[in-house]
Amino acid sequence: MRKIFVLGSLNIDLSINCDKFPLSGETVIGKNFISNPGGKGANQAVAAAKMGGNVIMLGAVGNDFFGKKIKKNISAFHVNNTYIMTKEGATGVAIIVVNNGDNRIVLDSGANYQYNYADFEKTLTKRANPGDYFITQLENRVDVVSDGLKLAKKLGMITVLNPAPAFKLNDEIYKNCDYIIPNEAESRVLSNLYDDNTEEVIKYFLSKGVKNVIITLGEKGCVYTSNQNIKYLKAVDTKAIDTTAAGDTFIGALVAKLSDGCNLEDAINFANLASAITITRQGAQQSIPTKSEVEEYNNK
Repeated sequence: MRKIFVLGSLNIDLSINCDKFPLSGETVIGKNFISNPGGKGANQAVAAAKMGGNVIMLGAVGNDFFGKKIKKNISAFHVNNTYIMTKEGATGVAIIVVNNGDNRIVLDSGANYQYNYADFEKTLTKRANPGDYFITQLENRVDVVSDGLKLAKKLGMITVLNPAPAFKLNDEIYKNCDYIIPNEAESRVLSNLYDDNTEEVIKYFLSKGVKNVIITLGEKGCVYTSNQNIKYLKAVDTKAIDTTAAGDTFIGALVAKLSDGCNLEDAINFANLASAITITRQGAQQSIPTKSEVEEYNNK
């Protein structure tokens, strides 16, 4: 099994359910408040580890209670936390409001934006081998993400970018992506193609030098490239309770299977099942199923 390095955000998620999203100046009554570790980077690392991956986390937390909690929690899920830096100041925080399975998120990056190239360059250079996987997102500074992808490719790693939150990217980032995995809305922001032709969006990414494109479509499933062909996979029919970590679960599960030698189509099917289980549960990392749970679900 190949190692999986995740360079990304580590946050504390503060999540609450409500019967309606508040309008400007409005207060609504919430329920089921929970506080738990999150962040796209950490969520994807935990998902990959729960699916059996050998995962090393690269990122930063603040010098506070939340930072200590995050490092302890991620280690409990068998993610290597040795290389998580502690920075002065606050840990990243995400405020999540959930209504009828949908969510709205407000993010304060905190220590994630203090994390820089020098914090991980030596670790990646010494510990990564050709064929290992490198996952990153856009909740850290874009220069750190870009430099991380470039270094990973130089080391012969297989690179995976989840471009969230989405904004226009330079072509060098695309050229260093073996896989790009946005959701539908993110893919349209990145490509500036807002009609219903998803295949044109895929062709846009391929024209930029990306080798493999996977676009998650929520309740419609996903669309992806396989051997130069564009294929669709339907979503599993489940009742959504909280979609917070659905995309992160998909990515972590996908890469865990790929790192274990699984072919792309089987890995996508597995990730699709894992994501379907996640949305039936509340929260982020605690909602992510284990490998055995996904396998059991698949055998029903």
